[in-house]
Amino acid sequence: MSGQLAIVRTPARLEPLLRAHDRLTSLGVQLAMLALAVMVGAYVLEVVARYAFDAPTRWSADLVSYLLLFIAFMAMPQVTASGGHVAVTALLEQLSPARQRSASRVIAMAGAAVCVLLGWIALQETLRQASGNVRMMAAYPVPKAWISVWIIYGLASSALYFLRHALWPQTSPVQAEASL
Repeated sequence: MSGQLAIVRTPARLEPLLRAHDRLTSLGVQLAMLALAVMVGAYVLEVVARYAFDAPTRWSADLVSYLLLFIAFMAMPQVTASGGHVAVTALLEQLSPARQRSASRVIAMAGAAVCVLLGWIALQETLRQASGNVRMMAAYPVPKAWISVWIIYGLASSALYFLRHALWPQTSPVQAEASL
């Protein structure tokens, strides 16, 4: 078994839930791309209105900042699922393949734990914002919870992907990179 890749199968009863998670993540990426197009449009409109017509908008800067957060946290689960996050593999590369797999699982569990902790903190803060009717300080104030909820989604979904990587690894990050 040394040097060979051990494939760990996902339990069949979880497959429908994991496929639903993957579909939700794909939808999130599509929504993030749409939001990026809206963000660029709002920014271009602001530049044209401000400099061509001397009539700046009051709302575009707020919209752009809200959409930036939305885009980041809607795309975050896909980045986590594909292993697209920044990884310094210098230490992993020094390990044997078996230890690489073990270390990768530990790292994935740590990533899941951090995302769960941060998601819990974000959830508590979002609930506080909602119950206190806290609003954004903006030209057109919106409830802050409407913005914060996307942080919870991104962190929770990423935590689930880290957990999936830890429990059912297909390859170690170093091996996957080396096979390309």
